[in-house]
Amino acid sequence: MAEQQPEVIRAMYRFKNEVFRDNKLSFKEKELIAVAVTAVLKCDECFRLHANKAMEAGATKDEIRESLFVAMYLAGPSAAVGMPSIDNLLSE
Repeated sequence: MAEQQPEVIRAMYRFKNEVFRDNKLSFKEKELIAVAVTAVLKCDECFRLHANKAMEAGATKDEIRESLFVAMYLAGPSAAVGMPSIDNLLSE
């Protein structure tokens, strides 16, 4: 896809960079939101990416756990069940 329409891919990255830049919410806070959303979406690879980015930005495992509790409250326990990355990250 990137070869056929590179401008679309570039636009997506510009959008992502704008969305995740510090503003009223910090980069870390936005990554914690992404952690919760990726858990609800059941995207294991996405969860790993955003959890790692959140920790690089200073988030603790406890903060990641709390963001998962929010996801579980809103979407039900299935939000955090069946994703190996969650267990791996929080048990390290």
